[in-house]
Amino acid sequence: IGFHASSEKQYPVLSEAVKRRLEAFAAGITAGNSVGLPHKPHEFAILGGEPSPWAGLDVLTLMKLQSFSLASNWDVELARLRILLSDGPEALLAFDPLAGQGDKGTGGQGDEKSLGEGVAPLVSVSPGPLVQLHEDVAALRDALPLGGGSNNWVIAGSRTASGKPILASDPHLAPSAPPPWYLAHARCPEWEAAGAQLAGTPTFSIAHNGFAAWGVTAGLTDNSDIYLEELGPDGRTAKCADGSFAPCEVRREVIRVKGAADEVIEVVVTPRGPVITPHVEDVSVAVSLRAVWLEPLPVNGYFGAVTARSFEEFRRSFAEWPVLPLNVLYADINGGLGWQLIGQIPQRAAGHGLVPRPGWLPDSEWKGMVPFDAMPYRTDFPKGYFATANNEPEWPSPEPWLSADYCDPYRVRSITDALAAKDTGWTVEDCLALQRGVRSIPWEEVRDTVLSLTPTIPDAADGLELLEEWNGQVDSESPAACVFELFLAEMCVRTAKVKAPKAWRAALGERGGPLDDNFFVDRRIGFLVRQIREQPAGWFASWPAEMEAALGKVVLHLRTTVGPGPAYWAWGHLRQLRLDHPLFKNHAWLGPVFNLGPVPCGGATNTISQAGAKPTNPTGFTHNMANMRTAFDLGDLAKSRFVLCGGQSGNPWSDHHADQLPLWQAGESIPIPWLQAEVIRASRATLRLLPAGEGKGGRGT
Repeated sequence: IGFHASSEKQYPVLSEAVKRRLEAFAAGITAGNSVGLPHKPHEFAILGGEPSPWAGLDVLTLMKLQSFSLASNWDVELARLRILLSDGPEALLAFDPLAGQGDKGTGGQGDEKSLGEGVAPLVSVSPGPLVQLHEDVAALRDALPLGGGSNNWVIAGSRTASGKPILASDPHLAPSAPPPWYLAHARCPEWEAAGAQLAGTPTFSIAHNGFAAWGVTAGLTDNSDIYLEELGPDGRTAKCADGSFAPCEVRREVIRVKGAADEVIEVVVTPRGPVITPHVEDVSVAVSLRAVWLEPLPVNGYFGAVTARSFEEFRRSFAEWPVLPLNVLYADINGGLGWQLIGQIPQRAAGHGLVPRPGWLPDSEWKGMVPFDAMPYRTDFPKGYFATANNEPEWPSPEPWLSADYCDPYRVRSITDALAAKDTGWTVEDCLALQRGVRSIPWEEVRDTVLSLTPTIPDAADGLELLEEWNGQVDSESPAACVFELFLAEMCVRTAKVKAPKAWRAALGERGGPLDDNFFVDRRIGFLVRQIREQPAGWFASWPAEMEAALGKVVLHLRTTVGPGPAYWAWGHLRQLRLDHPLFKNHAWLGPVFNLGPVPCGGATNTISQAGAKPTNPTGFTHNMANMRTAFDLGDLAKSRFVLCGGQSGNPWSDHHADQLPLWQAGESIPIPWLQAEVIRASRATLRLLPAGEGKGGRGT
């Protein structure tokens, strides 16, 4: 993909101020890895090798890697393409109705034409390249912090106990030890901030600066495109709009392998971007990737926002933000509120980017970026609150085209329902409690339909009896929640097999490809709920009979493999949370040392307290959850609270490896002292870093 290569092209266009920040941050990492550590980190001690010096270019590269791993759309495009190639356009249009919105040039008619010119004829092409792509990308994504999602909301001072705004933010990523977030308080002559950084990045993504606070959720705007490429016989030329073949750039990558010869890979880069599938003999289809985060564009965003003293100043910093698309909520001590959708997105000459587009079509190019002033934002919140949860933005205009691949709206509905139910008196503690909410709106929407079944299967009858008394809370101790979540998973599998019999596993995110933890999979429940309520023809001979069979199968499975009755079926004990070390998680000896848990875990994909599970493995460890919970009180920022799922340290023998996990489980949290006197009172140890020559070897104690 060329993360580092694109950073080399981008670095010269960055401002000198941003370069200085990147270089200073990288210098700190290098110093920490050399003079700062008495011993190697455990990973280097076990695997061998030495930490290499960091440069500002490496920090920029890491930001690109995060943008790739928290994909907004390219992985969904591949999901659609694989269904298309394996099962045909009818399967895609039935299984994902969004594909019918496909191409501007065809008017979005909801038929094969909507898939985009040049795509539908490819249904006869072997899916071989896509299979290889899934295997290749899986190797990389398996080592990255996958997943994505989040909640955030802001409450106006008119509805809070303090009379000042409260802002809450709980980002959702894959469970990991250590977490991807690092809590910090930084003070320097130009700015000061306290909150959370994504580890390895020099900015505060969720924090306050003494005047304003901000929090984020994934914005899921479409900032990347997959292109079908027709390469020449030598694999180094690509078809152009006029039918000719133009030379491609060829990038030589050398991968050093311990104990073996170097691996040399030649990457073909078309005018769209790098070819990320190998050229397969007898198949003239390759796939390339173009992404905003691979473009040589300036970066500002959080670098400038940290000094903001108004929402307008804050939001303007994100006019240059060609990386992660995010919903940013803002609140300040003067009562100011705001929401800005950030992350630059392309203006396409044609198409919506829902499915891969042939790169040789004349209208496949981008026409620059959407102007920042055209991006959605708000400063007025008539209801006194506003929330986002990876849902489609509240934006009345069809322009600019942002995306279609959002999460189901269940989490944001649960949040806004709770905020609307209490007019005044909101506190930080109330928000921390709401972040742990496990209300199931999917159950509320299908309850009447499911309970109207007249079962003839004894196991199904037992399941219905359990569900009839359920309060709809997907809590850890609930056996009814267990039955319902497994019933949804079973129905997802059954509906997928009907319309995509060849690609159904990939479409449901089964491990083995880049579809893991993507938003195509997370949107299956909303689609299934509509199906259960409407029971459209062309799927099953009888929807009621199919639902009864699914429910009976679930109860029989629980009875025969978990325990003889509901007392054994507690949801959070069957589907648990384990915090995985990125390298050693599955190692027989090292995994138990570096991982944390497993521990019981309530919630589901569509509860506020998210605990995602794949339909093909609903009782496996959750793959997406709140790694951190925060709530900021703009009436007294010292009362703001934070908690990580795990701890700050990656060292299993550190006191801070798991010290926050019990707090996270219990719904408790900690402050980050702000005023200098508070910092001094809270300090347990002090490390002084002095310029060389001013101390003992430039190091303090």
